[in-house]
Amino acid sequence: MRTLKEHSMRDVSPVVPKAPSDPSFEKKFGYVAFGVLLIVIALSTYLHHFQPQILNVPNNTDVTAWKNPSLDQSTLGDRLTPEQREKILAEGVPQSRNLAALLFGDFLSLFLGWLCFLHARKHFGFWMASCFLLGSFVFTGIEESMWILLGRFTTAGSLNGLGETVYGTYWFTKGALWFLETPVTACTGWFYIAYSCVLVAGKVFPNVNLLGRAAVGGLIAMGIDLWADPVVTSPEMVSWVWAKGDMFLLFGIPHTNFVGWFLLIFLFAIFWEKLPGMERKLGRAKATNRFFLLLFGTEICILIFFVLWMSALGSIFSAMGIEHTVCLPKGW
Repeated sequence: MRTLKEHSMRDVSPVVPKAPSDPSFEKKFGYVAFGVLLIVIALSTYLHHFQPQILNVPNNTDVTAWKNPSLDQSTLGDRLTPEQREKILAEGVPQSRNLAALLFGDFLSLFLGWLCFLHARKHFGFWMASCFLLGSFVFTGIEESMWILLGRFTTAGSLNGLGETVYGTYWFTKGALWFLETPVTACTGWFYIAYSCVLVAGKVFPNVNLLGRAAVGGLIAMGIDLWADPVVTSPEMVSWVWAKGDMFLLFGIPHTNFVGWFLLIFLFAIFWEKLPGMERKLGRAKATNRFFLLLFGTEICILIFFVLWMSALGSIFSAMGIEHTVCLPKGW
């Protein structure tokens, strides 16, 4: 007969075992990893707010100064009514100067992330929980920032597979605390959404193999993003701005955003579930290093994948006689 503790662990996740405690490693790992993260957040926040010229951070109060893309070179520009255009030109990005609201959003996101971390620590141990939190936080922060900065500094004037001009990628407009060029709310949001999706996939499909569970988790996350992004990028909120250039838009959002959500959750879930096996084979310290190296390598592979994918999609659309960006539904 199983003990109550064993029953609880199995009910939470029948697949990922709870890692045994290693106080000496966990203390060192926690101080170093979380300490470095806090330093990066502090430095990024300072640069974003007080030295915006270093990374060419767009001005939230003067949208006429936007470049690569300008307002009319963004998907936001296409969604604005004449009244909304007049308002954003006069007042800037909505709520972008409300520090109290920005701080509230940051701390709410951190609180939700903390709740998920407590759950993960209870059922999977401090090390596994920390790897999920730090891995997902840094994973999404670097991935987002890489795309933002590449779009801001390198893609202006390039052409997509249909011969249309690419005006950049995207950027976030709101946040009090930042990790590189990604608001902390986005990084912690990715953590608690990813953790919830992976946990639900494991509970609903306990007998499905790892690839299947990871795919389910990725699809759940992609579904959440499918309805959330059109809302938070609407003219009423403008939490971030997309540049024109993607050949296929869903609800006004580049399709690569949704494909990216699936790939990131799918691959992250696989690497995280393999952590106990890596630990048994390599030891905890080397397993931790390999886990984060896999995440960084995956980010480069995803970048290469999307370059190849966009080229292939352009060829497919051209063969089908499609000459302009496809928007579903029309009018978005």
